[in-house]
Amino acid sequence: MKKILSILAISFLVFACMPDEIPPIGEKTDYKPMLAGTWNLVKFEQTDADAESKGFPAFATTKDLTNVFASHPYTDFSITFNADGTFTASKGTSYMQMLTSGNWLLNDLEYPSAIVLKNGSTTQTVSLGSLADVIVGKLQLKEERKQSDTGKVKIKYSYSLTKN
Repeated sequence: MKKILSILAISFLVFACMPDEIPPIGEKTDYKPMLAGTWNLVKFEQTDADAESKGFPAFATTKDLTNVFASHPYTDFSITFNADGTFTASKGTSYMQMLTSGNWLLNDLEYPSAIVLKNGSTTQTVSLGSLADVIVGKLQLKEERKQSDTGKVKIKYSYSLTKN
């Protein structure tokens, strides 16, 4: 009887320690159709990367430039990503240094971290913020400006957009 109980106890322990198979949570999210549409700028921020790397507080490193120039607010920028892979951008009076037309694609369809804009031989890669925001009609694009001689990041730009 003790042998049977010992065998049952060992069997129970062996099978209890086996990992459960994790079922898939659902369909993979296809972000490309969610990005299709017209996006309007609502906030434009500039960050001093050097001050940020030195641990300066946020008020000394990041500035909201959206409405700094009352006669030329940056909120008139918009970009339209078409489902066919083309895009058009209207810079208005904004500071945005983005291509104004061409083709767009995601750098990785499964786990995108950037949008790649192309016009002829010119390519521009713009980093994406949180993809969770895209689901609710918000988009954050990030861009870095580097020193030409050292390649060190000097200024970071963050563009917050909402979908029409």
